Amino acid sequence: MRKKFIVFDIDGTLLTTEMEFLASTKQALVSLKDQGHVIVISTGRDYPSAKSIVDELEIDTYVLCNGSIGYVRHELAHELILSKESIHTLIEIAMENNDQVVFQTANGLARHFEEPGEALTKAYESLGWTIPEFDQNFWRENSIIQAMLFCKKEDLPRYAIKEFRYVSWHEYGLDVIPREGSKARTILKIAEQNGFKREDIVFFGDGNNDIELMELSGVGIAMGNAETEVKEKADIITDSCNEHGIYNALKSMSLI
Repeated sequence: MRKKFIVFDIDGTLLTTEMEFLASTKQALVSLKDQGHVIVISTGRDYPSAKSIVDELEIDTYVLCNGSIGYVRHELAHELILSKESIHTLIEIAMENNDQVVFQTANGLARHFEEPGEALTKAYESLGWTIPEFDQNFWRENSIIQAMLFCKKEDLPRYAIKEFRYVSWHEYGLDVIPREGSKARTILKIAEQNGFKREDIVFFGDGNNDIELMELSGVGIAMGNAETEVKEKADIITDSCNEHGIYNALKSMSLI
């Protein structure tokens, strides 16, 4: 069998809704490695929040911040930086609209406005995350690779900034990434650099920020708990992240 480039989202995919690993998921990953397949993580998380997952699963290739950074064998291989000019415009609009913005680097993040706001608070609490510290100068002093915008969906047209595109990851939050950046484009680039073709990519995901990669992959697999739009783009719909979805799909495909 030709070796596969097998890509996993983290939240709602590798992790259960209780933020734990199923024993069957870990068993499946060990089996994939034993058979020589390449295992990759692709997530909207930054490095600090993804590191424990990467370390526990012993994975050395990972795409973070929705494709803005990518590591191969733990070495930075891809990076996209948001321009200060466009960030300043984003801040001005958010201030006018009373919305919250969080800025991310490869190694950390901070919220821009002192008051966290209801949308940010609900989004972070629903995932069990700690609300980022307030640092109004964070974006000036660091290279920003992604932002998170917390606004009402009907207000998004106000944020028509040429450099940016917006990807929903939660009812209350959107990722702000470079227009030319995405999980899909970075994964394809890294796969090709490592000798894999598009048809060799197998992807597991559940969120709206997974749709492009779901369509691009040779086989796109939506978790049973995935958003409806994700399932519509998938080649296979497996069981949920709480019900051995990864193990069952890989077993049915004879990959383990």
